[in-house]
Amino acid sequence: MQDDTDPRLVLRPVQASPYAVMICLSGELDSHTTVLLSEVIAQTASRRDDHTRLLLDLSALTYCDNAGLFTLLGICQALNAVGINISIPWTGTIADEAIALAGLQHRLPLRAQ
Repeated sequence: MQDDTDPRLVLRPVQASPYAVMICLSGELDSHTTVLLSEVIAQTASRRDDHTRLLLDLSALTYCDNAGLFTLLGICQALNAVGINISIPWTGTIADEAIALAGLQHRLPLRAQ
């Protein structure tokens, strides 16, 4: 049984460069954690005066499902539509497998840094 005091998804924004903020995700990205994902990304993206790029690091995810990935896709599309550059340069085995199973490898902004 999981302890409800332990967060299922941890998001840690860090300044990656003078022009970029990186958000490191660890834990589970699924239908129960997408609201937190949306809130943190929206808060980070709204502070555009301190960055022009948003980078996501998915390499520490321990679980990832379609709900989490399609929410992430929608977030990426919305940010792109308002001129915010977002990319996912770091994934990991869990995220890579889930992205491939969902058929999103060409729809998510997966890039080498």
